[in-house]
Amino acid sequence: MRRSVAPGSLLALPLTSAEADRAEVRVLLDPSHAERSAQKNLRIFGDGVLVEVRYRGQSLIPGMWADPRILQIPVEGHESVRAADLRLPAVILGSGAHAQLAWGETRWPMALDSALAIPQSCRPGVHSAAQLRRLALVALGRRDEVALTLWQDPAMDVPWHDVRLVPHAAAWFSAAQVPVGMRYADAADWQGFPVERLLREEHR
Repeated sequence: MRRSVAPGSLLALPLTSAEADRAEVRVLLDPSHAERSAQKNLRIFGDGVLVEVRYRGQSLIPGMWADPRILQIPVEGHESVRAADLRLPAVILGSGAHAQLAWGETRWPMALDSALAIPQSCRPGVHSAAQLRRLALVALGRRDEVALTLWQDPAMDVPWHDVRLVPHAAAWFSAAQVPVGMRYADAADWQGFPVERLLREEHR
């Protein structure tokens, strides 16, 4: 059964066996508790929960979909979630003329060349606790500490499942004609999906 964890809950994710070497995972949003329209719009991202990952005050991953099993990690604190904290990932749906940039709830037509290969890391996906640990180490510049040799290769396209964080991210946003410098909150408001409503859980 899926555990219910309140937004703002802080989870400690060990990076190595050293007691103090832990990343802090903050739960930002559980779409299964959001209003019905948001649940429908975010369904393309699977059954994930939106989290951010920090390390000693440094932001490593500013919004990523995690496997809900991460909620089994004991809660060690709480920090309120504000609308500005909801930096939802962007992925690419479809291909060719029917491709879309799905940035959170917003949708941006792309009309890509049908021969263009779209990296798997740009497609929807969720991350396990083990993947979050590896991604945090890579973000910290500690790639050599990841046990998997493949991940130690500097040329590897790390599977973030977020267009914002892959190489040449700006080109994907440009193809979708997202205004330069636009924040997610502004994009969502522009398309009629104000992020503030994601902070209100649906009453069942």
